Amino acid sequence: MAAKKPIARVVALPPANPTPAAVADERFPFRARLVAVSGDGTLLVEDAQGRRQECDWLAGPATVGTPLAPDDAVLVQPLGGDARAVVLGRIVAYTAAPEHVTIRAAETLTLQCGDSQVDLRADGKLMIRGDDVLVRAKGTQRIRAGTVAIN
Repeated sequence: MAAKKPIARVVALPPANPTPAAVADERFPFRARLVAVSGDGTLLVEDAQGRRQECDWLAGPATVGTPLAPDDAVLVQPLGGDARAVVLGRIVAYTAAPEHVTIRAAETLTLQCGDSQVDLRADGKLMIRGDDVLVRAKGTQRIRAGTVAIN
């Protein structure tokens, strides 16, 4: 009995790292540079070939309070057709725990968990709400104010 010859098949796979031609194919996210942010929130980005396009922003919990600035490196996902591309986020070096975190809000920043809530308002007022409020200090605990009202 004669041995069968193996049959070779050629399978076309997309490139692991898309080339600029593949990026133009509008299937792969690509790295770009933020050029400007317009008044209506539209982002203008420029890819490695110098092509500029307007994009939308993908908002999520991780992006709250982190404003973009011109020259930021961003990851852009083309959507194809007439849909505007979407900036997925800023590209930065990884840090396990930042030394300082700033969250900004124009009017009110609220932290809420169940019935507890902390509001920071633009007019300088800080409101803490909860069934029981406990303030602990290892050292001195100071209360400084124009007036202090207890009960």
